Amino acid sequence: MRLLKGLIRELSHELLRERHHAAVKGLDSIAFLTYRCTSCCKTCNIWQREGSGVGELSREEWLEIIPGLARYGLRSFEIFGGDAILRKDAIYDITSACRDHGIATYFPTNANLCDEETVRGLIEAGLGTVYISIDDVDELHDQVRGVQGSFSKVRQALENFSRLRGEGETPSIVVCTTLSRLNFRNFPKLLSFLEQYPVQAVYPRPLGEFSRANIEASSLDGKLPEPYFASSDGESHLMSAEELVEMRTMIREVRGGNYPFYVNWRTYYSTSDDTFLRGEYPRCHCRVATTVVTVNPNGDVVPCPFFRSYVLGNLTREGIDSIWGNEPHRRFIQAQQRGNLAICRNCNTRVYYSSLSETIRYYLLRTAEALGIFRKL
Repeated sequence: MRLLKGLIRELSHELLRERHHAAVKGLDSIAFLTYRCTSCCKTCNIWQREGSGVGELSREEWLEIIPGLARYGLRSFEIFGGDAILRKDAIYDITSACRDHGIATYFPTNANLCDEETVRGLIEAGLGTVYISIDDVDELHDQVRGVQGSFSKVRQALENFSRLRGEGETPSIVVCTTLSRLNFRNFPKLLSFLEQYPVQAVYPRPLGEFSRANIEASSLDGKLPEPYFASSDGESHLMSAEELVEMRTMIREVRGGNYPFYVNWRTYYSTSDDTFLRGEYPRCHCRVATTVVTVNPNGDVVPCPFFRSYVLGNLTREGIDSIWGNEPHRRFIQAQQRGNLAICRNCNTRVYYSSLSETIRYYLLRTAEALGIFRKL
């Protein structure tokens, strides 16, 4: 019955996305307030980007943009970075402006700057959902994040959000974990640690790791992608065949546990062994490029978070309705759908914005598992 209810609930969302996908119309948005970051993660290199902090929109410019996004019909605004809290001058007013215009807000954070004052400000501004990124427990989390004391900041952030939101249910607290060879063995320990907090869900996510060869083979109109989900320490963090077997055993054990929150393995149903061994995902027509408006820190609109130099227009000079779906945008979509952008093989972002057929396949697999016919994970 739970699976049936989930399918019915998600079908309406997926049908809406399919209509927007076919029409090349934005539905959601990812807004980079900054590329600057307070972490030095081994599995991400955004903190190494040159020119970070240059040309970032002011608070006033962001506030001028948001009403136009609402009129266009965007339903969500993901407040992204880097570490978006480095933009304390703008983040609270951006959050409240989205709320006042009926746009849901989502905020991924490494929690390094989530002190009491900051968390109170986000709650009072009406933040809808906070995604707290946690890779491991204690000093092992610090090792992945590359900054000593990171786990203590995570613990404090969880306590601040839990206490300051009181009896309310917003913001929803979701924990995101990228599982790689660095940390998958300790995932059960992380779940045990989280049981003391009012976490709504935990999202384990497969590692994204882009190959240099695929990056070089993805030039479009002279522009190369700059994916930030890449090793920053010169080492691959993909799994060996033996580690993959070990991880699947861990997953089976975890799924048999009784946790006070939902552990969402949804993205793992869009993977194959190649995902974990070679960082490759099954090819598909990308719903991110057609329905998720990505905004760079300077207001440039791009069709992909990993293609920041392929600019479709700038929101300080044009409305989103004249940018999204324009001729350069459709040329990008055509190249992606023809398989001409090799980096799409390494992209884990698109599995968060699945197609209708993928959603139906997911529920069929879950039903088969429930009936004991087949087991994916």
